[in-house]
Amino acid sequence: MLIEAGNQRSVMNLARDVGVIILGTILLAISAKVMVPFYPVPMTTQTLVVLCLGLFLGPVRAGATVAVYLFEGMMGLPVFAGSPPAVAGPAYLLGPTGGYLIGFLLCAIVSGFVAKRLSGTRPVFGAFLAVLSGSIAIYVPGLAWLGSFLGYNEKLLGAGLYPFVSGDVTKAAIACVLFMIFRDYHVMRRIR
Repeated sequence: MLIEAGNQRSVMNLARDVGVIILGTILLAISAKVMVPFYPVPMTTQTLVVLCLGLFLGPVRAGATVAVYLFEGMMGLPVFAGSPPAVAGPAYLLGPTGGYLIGFLLCAIVSGFVAKRLSGTRPVFGAFLAVLSGSIAIYVPGLAWLGSFLGYNEKLLGAGLYPFVSGDVTKAAIACVLFMIFRDYHVMRRIR
């Protein structure tokens, strides 16, 4: 009887995790479509969603969510910014924004790990460090990959960093505020 109850609980946990991951990929796909056009990297609300995924879901679920999202895009689903009409699929990851997409995966894992690790500290401090480390995790591979298209000079920073810093600071602040508001809600405690 105990084994059966344990299996049922495991199945329910798995079902919950799959549902959370699917919902997360839907949020990421929607946030990819909410954008301010910039060249060569569009500014979207994806950063906000990825940071929130890390804060609320932790490194494993947040990382799994972004990995599934990237897989959906690689399979040709129009989940990335600019798709359609931009070609989805593996070619999209090889374009100028590919490094930022890989950075989303790193951000989800890093911000989730930092938030979980610092959960015993003051929540605002932990959330701030989590979003800061997550944002850095987006920019490092994003700029490295974009540099292969633009060169590693001031033009790279002008195209891939400077235009986005103020928006990303705003999104990071919003993620921290959302975390502070919703971290104690019963539903959020259950999905962590």
